[in-house]
Parts: sequence; C-alpha cells; structure tokens
Amino acid sequence: MLSEYKIIKNSRIVVVGASDTSMSFIEALLSISYLQFTNIILIAPGGLPQHHYNQKKQNLKSYSTSYTNQELKRLMLETRVRVINARMTDIDRSDKNVILHDGTVVPYDTLVLGMGIQDKTLNSLKYVSRGIAPIPEKCMRCDGLISIDDPYLYQHLRPGGTLMSQLTDRRRQSNCVIYGRTLHTYCCIQGLIERGVKPENITLVVPKENCHVEESYDLEDPDNNMKQDLPHIYPNAFEDEQIEEKIRSILQF
Repeated sequence: MLSEYKIIKNSRIVVVGASDTSMSFIEALLSISYLQFTNIILIAPGGLPQHHYNQKKQNLKSYSTSYTNQELKRLMLETRVRVINARMTDIDRSDKNVILHDGTVVPYDTLVLGMGIQDKTLNSLKYVSRGIAPIPEKCMRCDGLISIDDPYLYQHLRPGGTLMSQLTDRRRQSNCVIYGRTLHTYCCIQGLIERGVKPENITLVVPKENCHVEESYDLEDPDNNMKQDLPHIYPNAFEDEQIEEKIRSILQF
C-alpha cells in the first residue's frame, strides 16, 4: 500500500462545518488508495470536536452516533487536512471564494457545505450567542447567554474561565439555567456538574415542542408539514415518556 503509485490531486476542496457528514466526506476522500489529495481545507468554528474534551463526562453535548471521540482522533485530520478555526459569513460564487467572519478569503474549486442542523432558539428571540461574530442585523448579544451550538462553547465554559469561575465560586454562588428539551440539555447538565458546578445551582427549563414555532404557521392545518417536521427539528430527549420522567425525578432534589 505504501509503495503503490498515487495520483496527486491539487484541487482546492473546501469543506464547511465539522458535522458527521463533513467528517465522513473527508474520510472517504482520504481513504481512496490510488489518490492523494493535497489541498483539503476544513472550516470548523471552534476547531475539531475531538480537541474539546478528554473524557466522556466532560462533553457538553450529546455524543455523535457516527463518530466517537476516539475514532475522530484516529483519523488524525489535523495532520492530513488544513483546519481553519473560523465562521463562514458569505460565499462569492462568481469568483469561487468563501468569506470568513474576520474578512479572510478562502478560494475553492469544490465547496461542500456540511454544517448540519443547528439550534435557532436565540435567533427567534433576536439574540445571538456569545461566540457569534459579527452580530447579525436586528440582533443583540446578552452577557452570559450561550447557545448549545455556539462554535466556541467549550472555550466559554472551559475550567478556570470567567464563566466557570463564577459558577463554581463557593463564596458567591451563581445560578445557571439550562433551557431546552433535546438530549443536549441533559448532557450539558452532566458536563457542568463534572466541571464543579453544584447541582442545586442548576435550573432545568423544558419548553413545549411548538414553543418557538412562528405564529404564521398553523399547526392544525392538514396541509402544513411543520407539525410533521417538529419531531425532527426539535426532538425530544428520550423516546419513552417513562424514561424521561425517571431522569427528571433523578435530577430533582
């Protein structure tokens, strides 16, 4: 395999997002035995996901069903592709350029968008998370308000950081409110407790399934597909109601 001749491919392939789809696409390219891609660029806000934590309990989000932390480390993407820690804000299709949030221009020959589904609760309330820059029009940033899909979530909540120091301060206790109904919600609670936050300082708020649906959508309209899509857009944390009640009873004190 090492001595087999490989065809060099210098095409500029830009992949946006560090989702399972993006990782799978890059792995498929790197696994082709007779081709060697020399110019693959991964634009991943916050960096590669396997660099955010070392142990499972330190994870603030639900685990991927396609790649575990160990599997991502074995791919060694940081040594095989160029990783850019930035957010894409625009695409210049005429000149084939990707514009990043700091104004950097990344040219491409092939562009793959694999951002995945992201939580838009704050956007519906005209707020943006702490790590989003620049701030979109008609939106504002509130100190201490963070989305679970913030690209710099692990940096904001890193041990020894400003927010974690406030939440773990034994002299002046600070409360933390976790808002959501997905599996990320419960994983975030576990991650905060693992970082030293007292359980009694955490409040869980579970909204209704259609809480953030725009008023223009009529969920009772049989021709409206929004009601059918809600379980996929905003899924429940657990498929079984008894399991969900059991978990909530364990969390209560």
